[in-house]
Amino acid sequence: MTSPRLEDFPSFRRRRRLRDLKSVPVLPSLVTLGNVFAGFLAIAKVADALRTTTPGSPFAAVVSLFETAAILIFVAMVFDALDGRIARMTGQATPFGAQLDSMADMVTFGVAPAFLGKVLIDWHAQTDANSILPRHPKLYYGAAAIYVLCAAMRLARFNVETGPQEEDHREFRGMPSPAAAAVVASLVALYCTKDEVSSVLGHAILAPHHFDAIVVAMPLVLVVLGLLMVSHVPHPHAMHAIAKGRHSFPFLAGLVVLIGVAAIEWQLALAVATVGYAIWALVLGAFRMVSRGRLDVRRDDGEDADGFDAPSDPRNN
Repeated sequence: MTSPRLEDFPSFRRRRRLRDLKSVPVLPSLVTLGNVFAGFLAIAKVADALRTTTPGSPFAAVVSLFETAAILIFVAMVFDALDGRIARMTGQATPFGAQLDSMADMVTFGVAPAFLGKVLIDWHAQTDANSILPRHPKLYYGAAAIYVLCAAMRLARFNVETGPQEEDHREFRGMPSPAAAAVVASLVALYCTKDEVSSVLGHAILAPHHFDAIVVAMPLVLVVLGLLMVSHVPHPHAMHAIAKGRHSFPFLAGLVVLIGVAAIEWQLALAVATVGYAIWALVLGAFRMVSRGRLDVRRDDGEDADGFDAPSDPRNN
């Protein structure tokens, strides 16, 4: 009978696992932590808006805090885009980095946008001068909860289905959580320009009731974005499609116009870009579904009226 080895004892195996965990990629992890830090600051800014005002205060008193929270979500998107690329470029893509990235994304693109949208809804669902929405607190809680829960499932599915290779990040099944968060943040930022005198272009296109429609539609927006995240609708990687794909001249001209609008009023440009991306993905999914249906019809046309396959060429037997 052989005596047990030191490695077989549980305490030794735990210490060994802890030693292995010390070997983590530093630079990609710091970038990922910058992502979650920006997400935490976005939540903190919205909390500051609640803390520094009294019930019934006009939304104009906290516009700067809501706008800063929306900006921080986009800053986090920059960190999120860089950490994976840096990890792959330096050969430091590890399971630890993938898990840390999912935790950061859950805070920044799951909790923060839902909290931002929920507080915006609640601010305008009261019996005061800010009233735009009817009071349905359970409904609004449910909309925000659906977004958060779907974001968690989306991130878990992404970890299971996606590898570290570059080609695995060219197209996503379901809306990526950063894209969903960008839609919420851009709409909130656009609403913050409702009373800005400097927003000439936005007010030329949108009337005051159009800005109010953003708040009215926000509960539905949260639910739809959540369902899109867990759907099978294909969503192309936007930067990969623009940078490496070939497009028509009108597409390039439209992109230049969008960049010009962003230089003047970034809130309007971001809202157009993010909502347009969501619509583009839905159209792409519908097109592929129709194309797949036509292909199935063509395959069925290869059968005769009795349901038997048409005779094959004897030379292929």
